[in-house]
Amino acid sequence: MIPVFRPLKDPAVATVWSGLAASTIGEDLFRVAVVWIAAEQIGNAAGYVNATQYGAMLVVGLLGASAFDRWRPDRAMIGAKYASAVMALLPVIGFYIWGVSIPLLVASVMGLAGLRMVFTPALQSAVPVLVTDRSAMQAINGLFDATWRLARLIGPVMAAILNTLLPVIHFLTITAVGFVLSALAIWVVRDRLVDPAARLRPGRGGWRGAWDALLDGARLMLRERTTGALLLINAFANGPWSVALQLCIALMVVEHDPHLFGFHGLASLGLIVGSCGFGDVLGNLIAGSVRFRRPLSTMFLGYVAMGAGFALIALAAWGLDNPYKLPAMMAAGLIAGLGAPFFFIPMITRMQTVFKGAEIARVFRLRLAVMAGSMLFFNLLATPMFDLIGPTHTEFYFGLLLLALGLSGYIYYRRQENNP
Repeated sequence: MIPVFRPLKDPAVATVWSGLAASTIGEDLFRVAVVWIAAEQIGNAAGYVNATQYGAMLVVGLLGASAFDRWRPDRAMIGAKYASAVMALLPVIGFYIWGVSIPLLVASVMGLAGLRMVFTPALQSAVPVLVTDRSAMQAINGLFDATWRLARLIGPVMAAILNTLLPVIHFLTITAVGFVLSALAIWVVRDRLVDPAARLRPGRGGWRGAWDALLDGARLMLRERTTGALLLINAFANGPWSVALQLCIALMVVEHDPHLFGFHGLASLGLIVGSCGFGDVLGNLIAGSVRFRRPLSTMFLGYVAMGAGFALIALAAWGLDNPYKLPAMMAAGLIAGLGAPFFFIPMITRMQTVFKGAEIARVFRLRLAVMAGSMLFFNLLATPMFDLIGPTHTEFYFGLLLLALGLSGYIYYRRQENNP
């Protein structure tokens, strides 16, 4: 058996994984639907709809930490998933009253983003309790990471198929069902997700409590400088990545109309983003199963592949005519997706090894807040860039930015690893 799948022999791990799969596939279906609806309704300004979720993540991550530290991980995860189901259904309910409502879509996007800041740190802090064998830590991180990356493959492909069967608004209904299934799966194994010896931290309320929680995460990152640097670099890189993958490609499909064998529009978007997801899965199987001799420098090769892939998507849209345009963009998307797991899985494994218990949630929540800030900045920057140079140039330049980040990190850490 491939090492990354070995944790599934544990029924509790398999149950959590199945719940994560249901909710993450639904979330990627949600992302495709939201971007497509927004692009149809308001064009290039769709970037602002996407940016609102990162504003919500930033606010919740910075101000909500003192409250979240008081919650048991299992209760935080279950409550977040049920609340997410309600938020996903808001635009569907509004559709039958007012029609497509951008304000309700924005409220749904912001609600789901805020609740993600509750769920994900709680999950990260529960992983060392769920799998007490430290040698299996990389495998389970690879497994859970594969869940999100499989979703990037399955969600867009589902969108391409469901587009012929359902109105796009009901993609959000399917997302809500996935959230409910995920909450039920975590409820079944909730006793395996809590360390009975752990004591919940009594957080302080108000602004002082939020500030203390923020400083705790920063102090922990400064204590472990290499791990902290990797977390912050990854958080920054998520900004250009989110625009290149979630916005630019959708607008490029509208602009360049890549098509083949009757696939066009939303179906073409699903195929290109799905190819990125397929690359994600392939990269995950490697990164979750292999221990690298030079892990730090190898991690940055992931950003080299990601940046090169995004730049090649833009070059394919510019330089090729149909019917070659769509296959070339899909191939470039596969290269872009291949790189991400090479950075993320070793980074998460290192974090869960260096930090302990509630420290993991505090550090990861600060990383998510910085990531949200980066995504907010780049998504707000995206709309004027779309108006000024167009989505294809934006894709190309953001790809070059990630490529430069990867090459710089590889050179720096390769020198560090070669030193005695």
